[in-house]
Amino acid sequence: MNKQAYQKLKVFVLLLSFFCISEFTSAQTISTIGHTEIGEASYYPDDRNGRITEGGYKYDKNAMTGAHAHYPFGSIVSVRNVDNGKIVQLKIIDRPYTQQRILDVTYAAGQKLDMIGKQTVTVEVILVDTPATLRKKKEKERKKQLAEQERLKNSGFNVDVSLFKSDGSHHLDGSIADITGYGIVYAQSDDIEFIIDQAHTLREDYLFSKLYIQTGWSEGNRVYRLLIGNFEDKEDASPLLELLKSIGTSTKELRKHFIK
Repeated sequence: MNKQAYQKLKVFVLLLSFFCISEFTSAQTISTIGHTEIGEASYYPDDRNGRITEGGYKYDKNAMTGAHAHYPFGSIVSVRNVDNGKIVQLKIIDRPYTQQRILDVTYAAGQKLDMIGKQTVTVEVILVDTPATLRKKKEKERKKQLAEQERLKNSGFNVDVSLFKSDGSHHLDGSIADITGYGIVYAQSDDIEFIIDQAHTLREDYLFSKLYIQTGWSEGNRVYRLLIGNFEDKEDASPLLELLKSIGTSTKELRKHFIK
């Protein structure tokens, strides 16, 4: 190989290395959560409905999905129409039809962004999640649920908390309590797990046996109340109510049991 040919080969290798490194760096940057782009966007034509996208998904014009040139398929992005401030979150399932746009969205997403009837609009696109970060979040949530199940099991309350969603008084196992007397409100919270913990403390440390969890509402918000007893009337409950108040508990009132 002569010197001139060698120099050409050397330049070619250097250029190839440069472009490979640039592409790798770009991919790394675009996969970074919070990466932001501003550019033009449009929406899919109706004749694409039902077709398979480059990401292997079936295109549905009523879904909240879109096409982006570089973000991994399955990524979640936040899209803001710069002109009106409207925002949607989309799942990336395809690549744009043309390089002149950074994003294509479904008809449904276009409606929410007020894009329909416009050739293109300027949008800000922020990468919220990639498939990798979504998997990590899912695994973290799974571990949290397993830990919570173990905690409830060890506390003696292996209870499905979803059983307390219906309004009314419940036994501690979540079943409906068919009672209509009065109970003393020992604790109230929007956190069912806190109420279950309080019930465990009362049962184990103070030997209360007649405990109920009542699901209701307060100022428009769902709340859970831990009630002691099922007294026929307020007079029957008064001695215990006054005793609890005297030892410094937060107990303040009586509440009637009910069945929804």
